[in-house]
Amino acid sequence: MKSTQEKAKRVLFAALLASLVSAATWAQAPAQPGWLDVTIVQVKGGRGPDFEDRVKELQAARIAAGMPALQVFNVVSGHPNEYHLVVPVQSLAENDNPRPPMGPGAMAAWTARVTETVDSARFFYARTYPQHAIQGGQNGPAPQLLLLRTTHVISGKEAEYEDWIANEYMPAFRQTNPLGHTMSQGAFGDSGQNFYHAVPIANWAALDQQDPLAEVLGERRMEQMIDHLDGIVESSGLVVARIRTDLMPDQN
Repeated sequence: MKSTQEKAKRVLFAALLASLVSAATWAQAPAQPGWLDVTIVQVKGGRGPDFEDRVKELQAARIAAGMPALQVFNVVSGHPNEYHLVVPVQSLAENDNPRPPMGPGAMAAWTARVTETVDSARFFYARTYPQHAIQGGQNGPAPQLLLLRTTHVISGKEAEYEDWIANEYMPAFRQTNPLGHTMSQGAFGDSGQNFYHAVPIANWAALDQQDPLAEVLGERRMEQMIDHLDGIVESSGLVVARIRTDLMPDQN
C-alpha cells in the first residue's frame, strides 16, 4: 500500500500536470505571450533518463493534439536534478476550456509513470514583459545554455525595479548584442516580488570571457548602475541550465 506521503505527492503532481497539459490548442502561437506557465521539477537521483522519456511521450502527445511543445531546461549549475518546463501562454482564459493531449486512460497511466520519477514539483504563472524581450543570434549556432537569474525585490519596490530595468539596464544590455532575453514576474503560485531574467549563451566557454555589460559600460559605470539597486533588491540568485533541444521536437 502506498504511504500517505506518496499519495499526497501523486495528487500534487496530478494537479501540476493539469497546468501543463490542459492548455487549449495553439495552431498559431502568438509571438509575444502574456504569460509563462512554469513547472520546476526535482527528479529523483538516477531517474533523469526515465523522466526525460516521459517528457518525450508528453511532447509527442501535445504535438499530435495540435499543442505547442514544452520548452525544456535542466539545471547544470545550481540545483541538482532540476528541470524547468515552460509553456508560453497568451491568455489564462485558455484554462476555462481545458483539453488534455491524451485520453483519460492514457493520461492516468502516464501520470503514474512520471510521478515515480519525481521527488517534488512546483508550478506557477509568471507575467512577461514583451517590451524587454530580445531574440538575437538568428543566423548563428543555437545557444547551448541558459542563464536564469532570480531577483527578489523588497516589498513595495516592484515599480522602482521595473523603472531601473527600463531606463538603465535594458538600454545598456542591448548594446552587448545578446543572443536573447526574457523577463517575467512571478504571479499566480509565486511571489510578485520575484523577477526572472533568462539569457541564452553560446556555451560554457562564453562564461570565461569578461562580463559583456562591463565591456560595454566599463567596470566603474556598471558598478554605479548596480548601486542604484540599493534599497530595491533584497536578494538575487543565478543558475545555469542546459537548453534541451533534444527534448523539444521541431514542429515545423
